[in-house]
Formats: sequence, C-alpha cells, structure tokens
Amino acid sequence: MAVDRLRKLSAWVIVLLFFSVIAAPVQASAASSGKAGAARFERALGGGAVPEILKQYGGEYVLPLGQRLWVEEVFRRLVGAAERQDVEYTLTVLNSAELNAFALPGGYVFITRGLVNAIGRDEAKLAAVLGHEIAHIEEKHGMNAVLRQMGLTVLLEVGMLAVDFASADLLRLAGTTLLELISRGWGREAEFEADLVGQTLAVRAGFDGSGAVSLLDGVLNLDSEDLPMKVFRTHPDTQERRERLEANLASFWPPPAAVDDPQVLERLNGGRILAQAGRNDPRGRYIVSLQENGAGLHIFDLQLGESALWLEGASVRDFAWSPQGQYLAVTLDEVSGDAVWICDRWGHVKRQIDLGRRRASQLSWSPEGKQLALLISDSGSQGILVTYAEADALVPMAADLGVEYSTWLEDGLFIFTGDAWYCISPPPVVPVTVQNPVPQVLQRQRILSPTVIKEGSTIRLTRPSLTMP
Repeated sequence: MAVDRLRKLSAWVIVLLFFSVIAAPVQASAASSGKAGAARFERALGGGAVPEILKQYGGEYVLPLGQRLWVEEVFRRLVGAAERQDVEYTLTVLNSAELNAFALPGGYVFITRGLVNAIGRDEAKLAAVLGHEIAHIEEKHGMNAVLRQMGLTVLLEVGMLAVDFASADLLRLAGTTLLELISRGWGREAEFEADLVGQTLAVRAGFDGSGAVSLLDGVLNLDSEDLPMKVFRTHPDTQERRERLEANLASFWPPPAAVDDPQVLERLNGGRILAQAGRNDPRGRYIVSLQENGAGLHIFDLQLGESALWLEGASVRDFAWSPQGQYLAVTLDEVSGDAVWICDRWGHVKRQIDLGRRRASQLSWSPEGKQLALLISDSGSQGILVTYAEADALVPMAADLGVEYSTWLEDGLFIFTGDAWYCISPPPVVPVTVQNPVPQVLQRQRILSPTVIKEGSTIRLTRPSLTMP
C-alpha cells in the first residue's frame, strides 16, 4: 500500500510540474504585456493632464539661459540615478510666482519659477525638491492613487493584467480623477516615502542630503496662514517630515573602517596634519583669544588695528576657525547645558546647537569647511556628532566605540579609539558645473587715434582717424 501511495504521489508531482512549466511562459508573457500596457497608460494619463496644468499655472516659463542649464543639469543627474527604465522624465518650469512643485504619472515633473527663484543657487535644496517629485513617479504614487480612487486597487495588486489599458473611457475617467487628486496630494504615507526615497536619490546623484532638511526648515519659518507653497499644506506635518529626514542622514554614512595604510597612519600618529584647534584665522585678519573670565571672545583686528569683543556675555569655552576662515565655531557653558554656536567671520551667530547635558570637548572642521565634527561626552561614553555649517542637522556616529580623538583628512573623518584609527567617509558631494553657454569671441577692435595740434598757447585735437591694429 505504501508503494502504491508513493507512486500516485509521484505521478501528481509530475503532472503539477508539467503544467507549471507549460503555464509559466504564458504567465510571464501576460505579465510583460501587462507591464508594458500599464507604462503606456501611465504616460498617457499624465500627458493628458499636462495642458490643464499649463493653463492653471500660466504656461511654461523659460528661465534665463545660465539658470536653465543649471536647473537642467541638477534634474539630469537625478534622473540618471533613478531606477525605473520604463519612464521618460521631463521637467517643466511653470510661469507662476507661487512656491510649488509636483509630479504627474508617466515622468512629468513641474516646478514653478517662484520656487526656482526662492531656492536660488542652492543645488542641495533644488535636488531635494526635484528628487521628491521624481520619487513620486518612481514609486507610482500618482498612478496608485488614481486607481485606488477608481476602485481598481484589487486589479492593481494582482498586476493589473485584467485592465484594458487601451480603453478610451478608462483613460478619460482616470484623467478626471487625476486632476481632482493633484491638489490634495497622493496621501500621507506616499509623502513620507517620497521624502526618504527622494533624499536617497539626491545623495546617489552626488548632492548633499541635508538639503531636504534645510528646505523644510525654510517652510517651518513661514507663516502657516500665508504659506504660499500649496504642496506643503496638503502634506503631512512638516516637523515630523523634517525629523525623519534628519534621522535618515546617518544611513548615508558607512560604518567606521579600520585604517591600515602605513602612510595614513604615519600622518595621523605623527601629527603632521593641519592643526584642528583652529585658533588662527586662516585669512590672517583676526587674532582671537578667550577672555579670562570666559565671557565672550577678545578680537584684535589687524586690518583696522582695533580691538573688539565678540559674543559678549556668552560663556565661551573653546573655538575653532573653519579651514577657509568662513566660519567660527565656539563651545559654550550655559545654564541649561552645553551648546555649540556657528558664527560667520564677523562674529554674527548663524546657528545655535543645544547639546543639553552632553558636552562637546573637541571641534573639528572638514577640509572644505562645510561639516563640523563634535566629540560628545554623554553619561560616561564618548561619540561623534557631525553637523553642517549651512544646515541645522545632527548626524550621530561611532557612539559605541569610545572615541578619544577625531580629525579630518581629505578622505574623511578619522577617529581614534583604544590603540586604533578608524575612518568614516562622508557621502560624496559633486558640485554642479555648467560650462559657459556664451562662446568667447575674439575680434579686431578699431582704435581711435586723435591728432594733437599745438597752436601758440592752445592745444587742438583733430577728429580721430580710424586705424586697424
């Protein structure tokens, strides 16, 4: 009996394998056809809404040539880092002073001239905006929202193979639904996902991920009642989005790697690096010293030959110039706890970082002067916090290594713990470069050569004659 059952079971297995082999190509072909049809439908859906968007926002705006090339280069790099291969991305600048940006299914990205001008030449912020919108398309948030609104979610979940994408009625109904949903956004979770995916996309394209945090900080500083950026009125709580983006910055830094290069170790151990104490002004104008009572900084201006007091009344414990002398970072003892202030080179406070009960014992600037590493003591343990000169963000790292010392070299942030050096390489940032679109033309210029004639006690100039050089 056992042998007969085994034979029957084997026969059923063979039958199932046979039908699975026969059905697999059919399913794969159907899935491939369904995906291609869905991509065409998505493109047609977004394209059908473009005329109405242009009508609502005053049509397309052509930026000045240099600015346009810069914006297009940022967009090109982001698209190059995107993953979807079935989308042809396009960017349109809308002729509206409103601060807004949004995306339509199928690869259509829009940004208003008002938002472009408000961002200025901050490529990290522009990459944050465009990366967020590209992320909506990458994750099909618009397409999903339309089908969900139309009650086609089940078909969406099974691959949409049963949807007739060639149906004009379906496309017309979906287009109407899309226009209704644009002003409301794609949903809370879709916005959160687009934030993180867009930030990752920007970092992958060589932009600073802190731009997304700075962008939302600018939104938080606006009056909510007069907020011109409609897109943020319909999005989730801005503060919550900001906190998620700030926390996500740590994911772009790799874990510490042990340093075994003899030449690098020799530089680190021998101390033949730029002094990180930063007590001397790199531009040679100021002589800065701590007050005896710690109240502020004594400044002697070599250019003016005058003394001054910066940060009067503040309990300054230490300070460090950035390598280019653009910023001055100071640590302070305050009643509520330690703090780090970042000032410009004229002593004006740009940022205040409240450390609470944590204590910053070292200040170390990155070689380009854009990041500042703080050696932090907290409840007996020591770790590193990295902050930015232009972005109000803190990135914790190496919290469990018991860091004793940190310094920057060209390759990254180096930390010393125990008897070993470790390196943490920051995510690479590649500046946007656009070649001058106006060619330099050399041409021969005519020279005006007047003739001087002296007549008695007077001097007369004749009409200049034109000669070629």
